[in-house]
Amino acid sequence: MEGNVDMGWFNKNKSKNDFNKPSEMSPIESVTHLCTAIQLSDGQIDHEEKTVWITLVSDLFPDFSKDRADRFFIEAQLLYNKKNSQEKLLYIVEVLKRIKELLDKNQIKSLGQKISNLIESDGIVMSGEIEIAKIIEENLEIEISIDKNI
Repeated sequence: MEGNVDMGWFNKNKSKNDFNKPSEMSPIESVTHLCTAIQLSDGQIDHEEKTVWITLVSDLFPDFSKDRADRFFIEAQLLYNKKNSQEKLLYIVEVLKRIKELLDKNQIKSLGQKISNLIESDGIVMSGEIEIAKIIEENLEIEISIDKNI
């Protein structure tokens, strides 16, 4: 029996559905996960929101790889859609902790301004977006200006 030991655990490779924990994310990955959470908070991602996200990422990370950013965008959607409401909120807080670790004060301030644009980009401000904006303000100690009359 000694020669018949299951060695499967030695060969564990990261599967397609194993994503980085927020504590392991790169700057662009964490920002993309946050933006995706905002975009999905109203149940869908439209063209305007995706365009604002790409602009946001390219402004914060000028040397970014579009393919890499798109991969993070897809991963974020898959991961976020698997979570219930409470898990989503906890996940956002974890992502925000990572953003606070990785970005400097100027980048965080800029992110706040760009998140305002993201929330308003589809012409409708939903309660879920406002809720996430409040969580962002609390955790990143910034102000997000949103025209709630949109």
